[in-house]
Amino acid sequence: MRSACLAALAAFCLSALPRVGVSAETAYSEEVPLWPEPSQVLKEGIRELAGEPWALTRPTFLVYRPQATSVRAAILVFPGGGYKALAVGPNSTIGRDGADVCRWLTDTGITCILVKYRVPNTGCNWNQETGRHETPHVPMALQDAQRAVSLVRFHAAEYDIDPNRIGVMGFSAGGNLAVLSSTAFDARAYAPFDAVDLISSRPDFAIPVYPGHLTMEHKNKTPRAIAAQELNTDIVVSTAVPPTLLIHAKDDAVDPVHYAEVYERELRKAGVDVELHVYETGGHAFGVRKQGKDSDRWTQDAVRWLRRIKVL
Repeated sequence: MRSACLAALAAFCLSALPRVGVSAETAYSEEVPLWPEPSQVLKEGIRELAGEPWALTRPTFLVYRPQATSVRAAILVFPGGGYKALAVGPNSTIGRDGADVCRWLTDTGITCILVKYRVPNTGCNWNQETGRHETPHVPMALQDAQRAVSLVRFHAAEYDIDPNRIGVMGFSAGGNLAVLSSTAFDARAYAPFDAVDLISSRPDFAIPVYPGHLTMEHKNKTPRAIAAQELNTDIVVSTAVPPTLLIHAKDDAVDPVHYAEVYERELRKAGVDVELHVYETGGHAFGVRKQGKDSDRWTQDAVRWLRRIKVL
């Protein structure tokens, strides 16, 4: 995917403490490191990303809690950015640090967890120098996603969350990460480190929004017309994949709608509960920002779907 990334974010430094408090005026209540400092996964990632400009090497998640009634469900949100950066800056269509998408979710009573996974080149990405798609030998973004789901489930009581009502949502490359985390949960992408890693990383539902990297085009297979109709072999579909809602715009020129259509087709073959909502207009990276296009109603459709699967 030839995603044009938003401005790269400086690596966010973490405290050694297990919980990091934030100021009262900040919308999220706390920032939580994904990995303890002694963990091998963290150490290897820091070494792997050394020298990369603007690398995010110490991943965290931000906790946004409902201000009124909680439905005791949580959604982990994975931002986009082409696996080159995280699109959570001041111009992001999901809000700075995901505040806008999390405001929408918390207004429905859902706890929102914004995941700042490691970048760059930590998932399938486009190499401009070689003109090819590349898949990293260590899938650090998936490692972070799996760890985040397990960590939220491990602390479910602390967050007032039902451990069986934890979903994932992602945008663009983050949508790809939502797909991977809801299909690759049987095989952890790293050696377990502590008690958190003994907890299931399977999401209970998934909402990939204009997801990328879903076809064999991203394995550089040719002819492209055939590759475009084959699911990326990184994605292993089974009957255990959780209920999935796919969101896409027909006029998306960055991540074409056939990505979601191919994934929906394979999920249906496996008997997975899946819905695909395709909007005539919306383009790419619409997030939760209203732009007077058909995609503006996707959040309403998502709420209806969440009610159907009894999350709301």
